[in-house]
Amino acid sequence: MKQKLLFAGMAAIALTSCSNDEAVEINNGHAIGFRTAMATRATETTAANLEGFFVTAFYESTEPYFSDLEFKKGTGDLFESDTKYFYPGDARPLTFYAYAPSKTALGGTMTITKDSQKLEGFAPNTDISKQVDFIAGAAKGDAANDGADGAFLEFSHCLSQIEVKAKSGNTSYDFEVKGVRIGCVGSKGDFTFPAFSAEDPDAVDPVAGTWTLTEGEKASYDKTLDEAVKLTADAVSLMAGDNAMLIPQQLTAWDTEEQENTSKGAYIAVLVKITTKSGAQVYPFASDPTDANAGYAWAAIPVSTLWEAGKKYVYTLNFTTGAGYVDPTEDHMPGVPVLVGEIKFNVTVEGWTEEAAGNDIEMPNDPGTDYNPDGNDTEDPFLD
Repeated sequence: MKQKLLFAGMAAIALTSCSNDEAVEINNGHAIGFRTAMATRATETTAANLEGFFVTAFYESTEPYFSDLEFKKGTGDLFESDTKYFYPGDARPLTFYAYAPSKTALGGTMTITKDSQKLEGFAPNTDISKQVDFIAGAAKGDAANDGADGAFLEFSHCLSQIEVKAKSGNTSYDFEVKGVRIGCVGSKGDFTFPAFSAEDPDAVDPVAGTWTLTEGEKASYDKTLDEAVKLTADAVSLMAGDNAMLIPQQLTAWDTEEQENTSKGAYIAVLVKITTKSGAQVYPFASDPTDANAGYAWAAIPVSTLWEAGKKYVYTLNFTTGAGYVDPTEDHMPGVPVLVGEIKFNVTVEGWTEEAAGNDIEMPNDPGTDYNPDGNDTEDPFLD
């Protein structure tokens, strides 16, 4: 009976305190919070500019301790949630799975259970400027080690970052670039979150996340510049501050012998106008009747890079000694080299041919000299 009365009394005190608008600490521990770090050098999202992320936690049950709870940047390096959760008092750890940005921003289908953590059907926006930097991480935390300072959560960049630059030291041609294209790359896939090894349940570091591409799903990603860039010997970015964020994969290069690229091989292209230094137009070809891009046309080069998650790839297209191939999507002459062979000459010079100019010309003798063509002594004919 005393025990029952004691609990009743405690309940009454708690209710009274709440009604007096006083903050009453029911749990002497700290609410669950996180400290973050980024695992790679890609710079689109960093611990400094990250404003928030979403976390699902698991304890012993198959049901989540909490699900898709948003943690926002708070005091110092700590990220905190509006709705507070606390660690269990038995000192057993919680397992956390986190990601950013939101499900809405990512698209696809996010499913996080105790046994499976996946983002399925993810497809980067076809507009490069609207693509997002998808980050994810997993961690374990408990009250003793992480209650005060926050659990340490290391995020990894799940995508590959792509930047295209161009330059030209060509002294014969001018190149003006109006856009860039990353052509025919895998465009849809499923991501499996970083997770803890089933063989080592006490591990504190998760294994890396993985991607599975959706077979047959490919797309091209274009970026059009507001103003054309005239190339010089110094490489310049063609991305206007918006690098592409695409699914990691092994690229299979476009085979230029297959001019229309029916196998959908990968390539990088630029929307370019090529003129001679004197101003004569070289590309788009004069034979192109459409002029679909108002004085510009796409020139491409095949690529076969292995894109890995968390890495940035910078392609620098050098137009000093060539201009690639007509983009396979162009209606006019796809797959044909834009410039074919250096203009050279094999020179021969005809030998001199002797030709008589007419009869011999008798040269008059200079007055004052002996003129004696037959060798006989004669008087000077020019003298009186």
